[in-house]
Amino acid sequence: MFPDSTLKWRPFPSIIDGIKPPPFALSKGMWRGAFNLIVVECVPGTRAYGIEIIGCQVDAAFEEMIYSIANHGDRAGAYDGGVYIKEAETSHLLDLWARIDPFKRKVRHFSFVGGDHCYEALGTTDPVIRAFASPEEAYAWRPDRDVEGHGT
Repeated sequence: MFPDSTLKWRPFPSIIDGIKPPPFALSKGMWRGAFNLIVVECVPGTRAYGIEIIGCQVDAAFEEMIYSIANHGDRAGAYDGGVYIKEAETSHLLDLWARIDPFKRKVRHFSFVGGDHCYEALGTTDPVIRAFASPEEAYAWRPDRDVEGHGT
């Protein structure tokens, strides 16, 4: 539910922290219940990561300009070059999910800011993050060939 003026974000420390803003975030889509995203630093030839949200129930992309000016929670959701991933302490989406999910699964709401698009996802676990040697390796990543065992 966007925008959500009641949303409260908290930092979710990870290896991505400190990536130079604005990072480029690109959805690699859903594969076997996992939402896959790559995040690449805006300086060529620098840091690049793959993120999986396992047990993803909802994912959404928003145009960055709209995301940055909408009344969408506290400003802790913006990326300032510090902690990159944010997790919602409270949100309308978490409240709605708790009311409608027939299985009463515990989900978590995460934010991933990009210079072009920003993403949010509801998942059942911590984000799984992998570092890539280069942006080219990140762009070539195929979640269906995941070596960690989440894919095939």
